[in-house]
Amino acid sequence: MDGQQRVGVLVALPLVLQELGEDPARLIAGAGIDPELLHNPENSLTFVELGRLLEACVTATGCEHFGLLVGQRSTTESLGLVGRLMRNAPTLKDALLDLCTNQKRYVRGAVAYLVVQDEIAFLGYAVHHPAMLAIDQLSDGAIAVGFNIISELSGTAPDEALLARRAPGNLAPYRQFYGSTPRFDAQQNALAFPASLLTHPVRGADRELRKTLEKLVASYWAVEQPSVAQTVTRLLRARIVFPNTSLETVATELSMHPRTLNRRLQAEGKSFRDLMSEARFQVARQLLEGTRMEVTEIALALGYAEPSSFTHAFHKWSEMTPSEWRKHGNAGLDRLQ
Repeated sequence: MDGQQRVGVLVALPLVLQELGEDPARLIAGAGIDPELLHNPENSLTFVELGRLLEACVTATGCEHFGLLVGQRSTTESLGLVGRLMRNAPTLKDALLDLCTNQKRYVRGAVAYLVVQDEIAFLGYAVHHPAMLAIDQLSDGAIAVGFNIISELSGTAPDEALLARRAPGNLAPYRQFYGSTPRFDAQQNALAFPASLLTHPVRGADRELRKTLEKLVASYWAVEQPSVAQTVTRLLRARIVFPNTSLETVATELSMHPRTLNRRLQAEGKSFRDLMSEARFQVARQLLEGTRMEVTEIALALGYAEPSSFTHAFHKWSEMTPSEWRKHGNAGLDRLQ
């Protein structure tokens, strides 16, 4: 599965390269991508292409915050039709759910999510494509997009940015953009803000225009809808680091009875238990490779009461301990293929 990513704010990528002293056309073509593809925000890249491109950009420029530089140029305009729908939502919550609900129409390989825990709302972004490169850069860009969107629609900036990556050497660009230093080595890529902000009305929203836009969004992307297993994978990747993630909570999210969800998954040759295990393994790998979180912290983030239980499960998945995986990185994945 190569995944799919709408170009959107990536139209700014050539300009960022130019500002950093690189020849955009040469570098983009060198990554195996037609530079013309980035001229239209409605075009798409595969996640394999996108990861390769972002990695090439960081390597060529030496800029560890390249994704941030691209993402910070975004507005709801970058989201095209969905952005217009969001600008005409009754409340910030409705607008953010517009994004999270419709993202699956044009993005395959990552998920945007909105979760409320203990009166704190989290607008997050999680990559679940198994072979994605430069996850830190893509996530930096996505969280910057979310920051601009919330600020634009509510007039209030989120309280904190959480980034599931090691802190780069130069923190100044992050402080300048967010107004404070993000929390690096976090268990998720997300923006945190008071849940009460979700009720904030979107200024200038047009109710009648929204009805028209809802119909346009529903018909615009003639794409195959995700299977039940793919939908559950997206939900689990978004919620795996939150407590009480279970068959029952996911079934409720999908407006299904747990037994119905199990039957639907079985009909596709999948099981909820296996999908949960795959989500934990994927997040564990990303946190081990991308952050400085202790193994004990990662175990707790994934719902393991004891680090030994996590280590046993990880060894079953990969034939390596978490510490060995962290040392060898993607070489561990090669052993499994």
